[in-house]
Amino acid sequence: MNREFVYWNYPKLRRENNPGLGVDSAQDVVFCPVDIDTLCYILMRGGTYLILFGGVWSHATQSVIDKINDAARKHGVDTVYLFDFSADGTDRANIRQDIRAHENYIGEDKTEANPFAVYNYIYGEIATRHLTNLNDWVEEKIGSGKDITYLNLYQDAVTVPDLTEPFLFLYNRDNTLDHSGAGRQGERCPIVWAAELGEADEDTGTLLEEKIFRHINENECVLTPYGYADYMREAFARNQRGHGFKTEDAFRADEQIQLCKVPYQVFRWILQQEGTFVMLLAGPWCANSQAAAATINDYAVANNNRVYMADTRLDGKQPFDFWQYPRLNELTLSCPAMRKYYLELWEQYLPGAQIPCTINHALPYERNLTIEETDENGVEHRALRVGIPFLFAYDKDHFGNYNRRLPLLASRPECKLELINDSEKYIY
Repeated sequence: MNREFVYWNYPKLRRENNPGLGVDSAQDVVFCPVDIDTLCYILMRGGTYLILFGGVWSHATQSVIDKINDAARKHGVDTVYLFDFSADGTDRANIRQDIRAHENYIGEDKTEANPFAVYNYIYGEIATRHLTNLNDWVEEKIGSGKDITYLNLYQDAVTVPDLTEPFLFLYNRDNTLDHSGAGRQGERCPIVWAAELGEADEDTGTLLEEKIFRHINENECVLTPYGYADYMREAFARNQRGHGFKTEDAFRADEQIQLCKVPYQVFRWILQQEGTFVMLLAGPWCANSQAAAATINDYAVANNNRVYMADTRLDGKQPFDFWQYPRLNELTLSCPAMRKYYLELWEQYLPGAQIPCTINHALPYERNLTIEETDENGVEHRALRVGIPFLFAYDKDHFGNYNRRLPLLASRPECKLELINDSEKYIY
């Protein structure tokens, strides 16, 4: 469904809209969307990867994606990892924001406030920790006036270069050959080749052929495969996320894995598709998810089902687990900037879902159990805060008694107990 999402949300990829470079099915699409956590695992591991920064909201990405797909297929590249800095697929939600767009910014030249500017440290840390030679490959370099400043772990202002999407780059964390002309030979140059593509024109195809794909061919670069199973093995490995109680990895190296991690954009899109799906809200940062993942996978394999997993923390808690950020404003579906999407999840896609909650009497339970929002029309919305892992079977076209729409067919909330065949209302 990752490639299906790309196929249907980028019209120029479909032959019916683009007889020249369009393809006939999602199987001919090379792009695999990834979320923040998966991207960081790719950037942390060895190997060579082709990555595209862009999104459905970007007209430039929409205009050039068919040319990238065509060039990749011609040169035998079967996977380009597609990452969107936008949480919801709109330009407004892009976390590539300068600190001056933060609503609490009190310095000079404050720009229009953006609710996602508070999360710009995620972009900043990706640039600082992983894309260390990004400045050599972009037009908006540090000091250009269009760079990005964020507050790091120690609340120091750090400036990093901005990039223009779509940004296609070949990545190898251990590369020391400088192809940018910046004179960094012998230094770490994880971005091997890169191109800010902008709006497509007649030279775009030539640019791709002569730069990135020519380099791949001439240097016989073997791109490293990295699938959802690789992510699950690494993210759910022993003590990887600081869960000291674990005594073994969730998945063996040779184990078949049917849990497929998808970004929130893809997760929300799947909920709009025809058919029956098994979905899981979970994350590797969650101890209960760590404990339940292997059992859920066993059932998925035994029943020949694929389970689509989405993280309610859109940053995967990567800043907390790996960067030691002590902040509580991780990019979650229940944060102020994303609250409406959480409410939309239960109101539009999962109406009538029963979510049992355990009241924590040590805290004001009403605040912890519910999420509320008043929209621009003054309408109040309210939903229960679901505990994860939350496993459910789903069919958007299912109706129950009295012709009532009940898309959630069965569920097993908060998988803290062994999944047993104890009731028809549960999945297994």
